[in-house]
Amino acid sequence: MSQASTVRIRAAALSDAATLTELGERTFRDSFGADNRPEDMEAFIASHYRRELQIAELKDPRNRYLLAEVSGVPAGFALLRDGPREQGVPGDRPMGLIRIYVDRPFLGTKVGAALMSRCIEVARARGHDVLWLGVWERNARARTFYARWGFAEVGEMSFLLGSDLQRDLVLALRL
Repeated sequence: MSQASTVRIRAAALSDAATLTELGERTFRDSFGADNRPEDMEAFIASHYRRELQIAELKDPRNRYLLAEVSGVPAGFALLRDGPREQGVPGDRPMGLIRIYVDRPFLGTKVGAALMSRCIEVARARGHDVLWLGVWERNARARTFYARWGFAEVGEMSFLLGSDLQRDLVLALRL
């Protein structure tokens, strides 16, 4: 991304379902493929990244998908959700940051920062007092990113990747 390029963050529409599916699958593979068994990766992707699943998520009023673009090219996305919280998450009205991913060519170009900034804005605008998320304990890059934003560890939860039960840390940011 050049210095002149700007990141545009917008609410995703139903017409973005295929883009979200492709981007989600690609960024998930890039993020976790090297550290997990191929069969577990395939099982997870099949159960989370299919166009009809993204359509259902886009239609769900509890969800808010954000799509990041650079010069019209999809560069990343985030999925926010109103709903149940994990144990240990503080606050009266927490919002979950269910997914936030940046496509490999845009890593280190402030796309992630733009997405996180917008996630925080959306959560505040919707009256939430905490933004929380789960992050794989072995994902050092993401953990460093979240720490820079002020997220603190408040618990842990299980994450099933195919047949592999993994440990995620639960992080929260008071808004």
